[in-house]
Amino acid sequence: MSEEKNKKPWWVPREQQEWKPNVVLQLLYRAWMVVFGAAKIALGAAATVVIIVAMCLLAFVGALGDYLEDEIMPQAGLNLEDFSLDQSSFIYYTDSDGQIQLLQQLYTDTNRRWADYEDIPENMINATIAIEDKRFFEHQGVDWFTTIKAFANMFMGDDSKGGSTITQQLVKNLTQDDSVTVQRKLLELFRATEFEQRYDKETVLEWYLNYIYLGNGCYGVRAAAATYFGKELEMLTTAECASLISITNNPSIYDPYGDTWEWRFSKDDPIEEMSGAERNGVRKNWTLGEMVTQGWITWEEYEEARDQELVFKYGIDDGDRLTTCVNESCGYWNIANAFNTDGTNYYCPICGTQVTVVEDASQDVYSWFVDTVLEDVAKTLVERDGLEWSTGEGSTREIYVDLICRSGFHIYTTLDMDVQNQVDLIYEDLDQIPETRSGQQLQSAIVVVDNRTGDIVALSGGVGEKDVHDGWNIATDATLQTGSSIKPLTVYAPAFEAGAITPATVIKDMPLYYDGYEPYPYNDNHRYSYSRTVQTGVRSSVNCVAANVLEEIGLNYSFDFGKNEFGLSDLTELYIRYDGLEMSDIGVAGLAMGAQTHGLSVRDMSCAFATFANDGVYRKGRTYTKVFDSDGNLVIDNPQDSREILSKKTVDYMNMCLFYATYAGTGTEADMARHYVGGKTGTTNDAKDRWYCGFTNYYTAAVWTGYNNPERIRPLYCNNPAAVLWNKVMEPLHENLEPVHIYDRSNFVSVSVCLDSGKLATPACNKDARTDDDCTRVDTAYVYWEDRPTEYCDQHVMMEYCPEGQGIATEWCKHFASEEVKDPAQRLKLEEVGLCKVTQEVLDEILKAEDHGMWEEFLEDDWVYLVDSRGRDVNSYQGLHGDLKQKVDAPYKVCQLHTEESWKAYLESLVPEVTEPTVDPSAPTEPGTGSVLDDILDGLFG
Repeated sequence: MSEEKNKKPWWVPREQQEWKPNVVLQLLYRAWMVVFGAAKIALGAAATVVIIVAMCLLAFVGALGDYLEDEIMPQAGLNLEDFSLDQSSFIYYTDSDGQIQLLQQLYTDTNRRWADYEDIPENMINATIAIEDKRFFEHQGVDWFTTIKAFANMFMGDDSKGGSTITQQLVKNLTQDDSVTVQRKLLELFRATEFEQRYDKETVLEWYLNYIYLGNGCYGVRAAAATYFGKELEMLTTAECASLISITNNPSIYDPYGDTWEWRFSKDDPIEEMSGAERNGVRKNWTLGEMVTQGWITWEEYEEARDQELVFKYGIDDGDRLTTCVNESCGYWNIANAFNTDGTNYYCPICGTQVTVVEDASQDVYSWFVDTVLEDVAKTLVERDGLEWSTGEGSTREIYVDLICRSGFHIYTTLDMDVQNQVDLIYEDLDQIPETRSGQQLQSAIVVVDNRTGDIVALSGGVGEKDVHDGWNIATDATLQTGSSIKPLTVYAPAFEAGAITPATVIKDMPLYYDGYEPYPYNDNHRYSYSRTVQTGVRSSVNCVAANVLEEIGLNYSFDFGKNEFGLSDLTELYIRYDGLEMSDIGVAGLAMGAQTHGLSVRDMSCAFATFANDGVYRKGRTYTKVFDSDGNLVIDNPQDSREILSKKTVDYMNMCLFYATYAGTGTEADMARHYVGGKTGTTNDAKDRWYCGFTNYYTAAVWTGYNNPERIRPLYCNNPAAVLWNKVMEPLHENLEPVHIYDRSNFVSVSVCLDSGKLATPACNKDARTDDDCTRVDTAYVYWEDRPTEYCDQHVMMEYCPEGQGIATEWCKHFASEEVKDPAQRLKLEEVGLCKVTQEVLDEILKAEDHGMWEEFLEDDWVYLVDSRGRDVNSYQGLHGDLKQKVDAPYKVCQLHTEESWKAYLESLVPEVTEPTVDPSAPTEPGTGSVLDDILDGLFG
C-alpha cells in the first residue's frame, strides 16, 4: 500500500540515473549542444524570414493591386478629343478679287500648323522610327526590352532618359508630365499600352509629329518645315526630313540657327567649334545611317541624302506655296512656281485651268493693323469672360493676346490691302513726311474707314518701317488732344440736330469772359469780329463762335452727344489728378477748344467723322468680322454696332460747312482737284498737335501729327502737315473713282445775312460804315428753304455820310454838295452808309476786347447809332471812348467840319472885291476912259 502511494504517476518525469562520462565525452557533448542550438535558431530564423517575406509579398501584391486599381488605372485612359493642342493662329483679308488671302501667321513661343498623316512625307516617318523607336511597328505601346533597362538604370541612380517608345513620348507630351518617378513611369506604361489599344499606329505617328518641339517656337513638322527650309512639308527631301527630326533629340544643340560653340557628337569624337547648322548636319548624317541600317532607305539614297547641301531659309515665299488645280478631273498640285503665269494670273500646266494662288503677307514683326486686330479680339474675349481689361505685364491684354496666338484661331479682317499699301507707301517713307524745323522726326498716325461698310480698312501707328513687335500704336493706343477738329462732333452737329442753329445763324465772335487780363477763349489769330455766321465759324475755325454755340446748347448735352452718340469714349466726366485737382471734359476747353483731359484716339476720331459720310449713321469701326477655331467652329461673331444719330438736314448742313472748311478755309492743303472733300483741321495749344479729319464719298480718315517729345510744330514747306499727309494718302486712292458730292445741294438756297441783326441783309447792311476788305457786316450762307430768314434787318439805318468830315452829313454838308457850289470839281460828294443801332452794353463789351484783338473798325466812332434797350435814340452820343465833343446832340457821330459859318465863308468867297482904279488928273479924258460915273454922265447928257 505504501509502495503504491509512493508510486508517481506516469506523467511525472522519473529521476534519471546520473551520468558521469569522462571529460572528452563531456566536451563533445557540450559542443554538440551548442551546434544543435545554433542550428535550431538558424532554422527558426530562416523560417521566420520566409514567412515574413511571404506575408510581405502577399501584402505588396495586394497593395500594388489596390494602388494600380485606385491610382494608376483611372488615369491610364487618354482620349485625344480631350486635348486641345496649342496651334498657330492665322489672320486673313479679302483681296480686290474677293479671294481670301493669308495676312499673318501669328507667332508666339508656340508655332504649330497641323499636318494630316497623309501629308507627312514617308521618309519623315521612317526617320522618326529609325532614331526614336525602331521596333515601333512590333510593340503594343511599350518596348519591354528598353523599359526594363531604363528601370534598372533608374534604380541604380542613373536618371538619364531613355527606353520610351514613340507612344510613350506622345503620352508624356500630352500630359505634360516630365518628372522622373516610379509612379510617372508606371502611369506612362499603362497609358501607352491602353492608348495603342484605342488608336492605330498612324494616329500615334500623326499626333507625335504634330506635337514634338523642334526649336524656334516650332511645334510639329509642318511649322518646322516652313521655319527652317521655307518649304511646305510635302516638298521636303529625305535629307531635310532627317535634318528636322534630328532636332527633336535636343533642340538647343541641333537647332540649325543655333550659335557657334565647341562641341562633339560623342565622347570618342574630337571637340570642334561648330555652328548650329554644322551640329545639325552631324546628327542628320547619323539619322540617315540609322535609316539605311534598318532598311528604310537604300545605300544609294543614303549617299544622295548625305551629300545634299541643306539651304536653311526662314518662311515660305508665295511662289513656294502648294497650289491645287480646281479642275477635279485634273487635280494637279505643286508649288505656285510650277504653274504657268502671265504675270498676274496662274494656270494649270496640265489642263490650263486658271487657279488662285494663296498669298501670305506674314512677317515676324506684325503690321500696325495686325497689332490692332489682336487687341480687338482680345478685348472681345476678355469682355466675354467677364474680366476687366488691363494692360502691362501680366495684364489681361497680355494673357489673351498670347491665348489668341496659340489657339489655332482663324481671324477674318476688314483690311483692304490696296488702301493699306497706299498708306504704307507714304508712312514708311520718311521722305514723304513733311519736314519741320525740329531736330525730332515728325510722327504721325492715320486710320482709314471705308464709307461703304464703316469698317477700318487701313491704318498706321507711326512713321518709318515698323521694326518692333507689338509697339506703341499712336493710332489706337494714344489719346491725344484734338484741337478744333472736335468742334463738328461736340458743338456744331449736336447744335444742328437740336435745331439751335443753321449755317446762317449769327453767333458772337467774342470771348465768354476774361480771366484776369486774358480773354477766354481766344481765337487763333487773337482777333475778334464781334459776330459771324455759323458757316464762317466752321470754315475759319473760329474758337469764340464754337464756344458761344456751346453756351447755346449746354455743356451736358454736348458732352453726352460726343461720348455716347459719336463714340468718343475717352471723353472724361471726372478725373482726379495725383495732386487732388479735379478735371473734366464737361467744359468749353474739352468740348469747343479740343483741350481734353486725356485726349481722344485717332481711331475714334476717324469713326466719328465717318458718320457724316454715312448719312448720319454712326458705325463703330471694326478691324475683324469673325473668328473661327481650327475645327471651323465660330468663336466670335463681330456684328457692327451702328445707330442713326443725325438727321439728313444735319448731315447736309455739317457736310456743306466742312466742304467749305476744306475748299476755302483752314483745310485747303487736303483739298483734291476732282473730288469733293469735307473735313476739319485741329491745332492744340502751342501747336504741339496738328490734325486733319476728313472724308469723301468713298473714304474717311483722321490724321494726327506731332512729336514723341511734344514741342511746337514748325513746318518748313506747308501749314498743316496732317492735311498734307491726308491728301498724299487719299488722292491716289480716288484717281479712278467718279467724283460724288458729299451733300445734297438741291436742298439749299443762298441767303445774305446781316451779321448784326442776323436777319436778311439790306442795302444799309452792305454799306455799313465798317465795311472794307477785312470787315464786312454781310455774309452769304446756304440753308434749307424752310430755314432761310424771312425778316429784313431793322438794325441798320441808311444815312448820308460826309467823307471829309467823317460823320453823318448835316444840312450844311448838303449845301456843299448841292449845285450851289458852281464848280463841280469843288462840289462835296456825300456817300450813303449804314449805321448800326447798338446799345451802350454792346459798346462796353466791345471796349473790353479793345486791347485783346478787337477789330479796329469796331473801335471807331463813325458806325454807331446809339439806342437804348428799347430801341429809342440816345441823343447824347459822345463816342466809344467818351472823347467825342459834338456841338449837337445826336445818337451818332456827325460831321463837325461843315457848319453854318463855313458855308457863309464859302459864299463870301464867291463875291469879287470892288477896288477904285488910280487916275492921273493931268491926263486928258477920252470918252469911255473916265470913271464909271463919268461914263454914266456921258451917256445921259452926250
